[in-house]
Amino acid sequence: MSDLEARRFRRNLTAVLSLVGLLTAGSVFLFGHLLFKTLSKDVVDEAILYSRQDAQRIARGLAERAAGDVYTLKVQQKDVDVFVGSALSDRQVLSEVRVYDSKGQLVYAYTGLLSRPERARIRHEGEQGLSPDPLEPSSRSSETTSQITDPYGIEVPIGDFGTLKVGVSQKELEARVEVLRGKLYKRIFAAAVVSFLGILAASWAVMLLVRRTRKVEAARVEAERRAELGEVATGLAHEIRNPLNAMSLNLELLEEQLAKGNSAVSAAELAQATRVETGRLARLLADFLSYARPSPLVTVPSDLNEPASEAVAFLRPEARSRRIALEFQPYEGGAPALLDAARVKQVVLNLVGNALDAVEAAGATAREVDVAIEDGGRFWLLTVSDRGPGLHGKDADIFRVFVSTKPAGTGMGLPIAERIVRAHGGELTLASKKGEPTRAVATFPKA
Repeated sequence: MSDLEARRFRRNLTAVLSLVGLLTAGSVFLFGHLLFKTLSKDVVDEAILYSRQDAQRIARGLAERAAGDVYTLKVQQKDVDVFVGSALSDRQVLSEVRVYDSKGQLVYAYTGLLSRPERARIRHEGEQGLSPDPLEPSSRSSETTSQITDPYGIEVPIGDFGTLKVGVSQKELEARVEVLRGKLYKRIFAAAVVSFLGILAASWAVMLLVRRTRKVEAARVEAERRAELGEVATGLAHEIRNPLNAMSLNLELLEEQLAKGNSAVSAAELAQATRVETGRLARLLADFLSYARPSPLVTVPSDLNEPASEAVAFLRPEARSRRIALEFQPYEGGAPALLDAARVKQVVLNLVGNALDAVEAAGATAREVDVAIEDGGRFWLLTVSDRGPGLHGKDADIFRVFVSTKPAGTGMGLPIAERIVRAHGGELTLASKKGEPTRAVATFPKA
């Protein structure tokens, strides 16, 4: 992985983790908000339920004291005040109690228990036999049921001769909800912090894993490079040794003939053979340097038909002299792609050159080589077909350096062609089936 790719990966990783963190935080707070609304409703519902139960308990106590006449409560006002005050102090939600007769006239009212200290005072006074200050009788008698505004509507009958209404302290309910809100927000904040720390820990772990993977990958690439270098060096030494031995032998024979004064014809033949071996050695070194030190591609928008057509036109005279039919079928309408035309031409020269040699080998069924540009979906297909003897199961090693099916081959043509095709973002494959042409297919991404 290059430095540019590493920086790009770190930026992408940071962006992804930031997005995940924001989504996690948003999800936590949204969940907390929805949960708070649900729990708040539960708190209010529970308070109303208990308030209704308290109202029923107070109504039963008042019914026992009234003995069928609600106005009896006025006579027993002190006892009723202590009873009601004690009942209100047991539950911190009820704030007011009012009793009405069957006609809706206010008979009794008990208010002022809006705070916990006051509730404690009421309980203490009840224990000491004291009476809290109720409403004045004049004010109690002048009020009706229409004057009581209770949003929760807690109303309980007192036997069949009166009605009890209790008021619910909204301040107390709001205080309970606020306490719940504070606890819930603290827990949500703690969950968000834990989630954020988890994301940071995961990010750090991913970065460590990426660094370790890069080191392992670099070590693997280096090991493969060393192994390939050793294999290439061994093959190169073998390939160089053969022509050097031939050249040395020819020079010895040439020296012997010159010393004996033999004819110049034999000397010329030996010199020509030496020149052939020298040319083969030079070609081998050129191919090796091309494979070992490939120059970067310079791609421009091009038509794949053009470099393929030029390469076929260059080889057509040679094919004609060897009595081989070489045909080219371009793709009608053009085959636009980003190409390094010179490198693509080199690929075609290597593939067609191999095909020309194949149709002259033993086992060939026809001296024909076809080159075509075809549409392969997302790729253009450059196909070279021949009627040679095929690969005979050697396709697994055919792309290794110095592996060649030809006696005079260097074994560098296909590895170089494959590297060029891969550099363009495509693949080079060979397919050979009995009774069918051998096909070399190079793919190039469409522009």
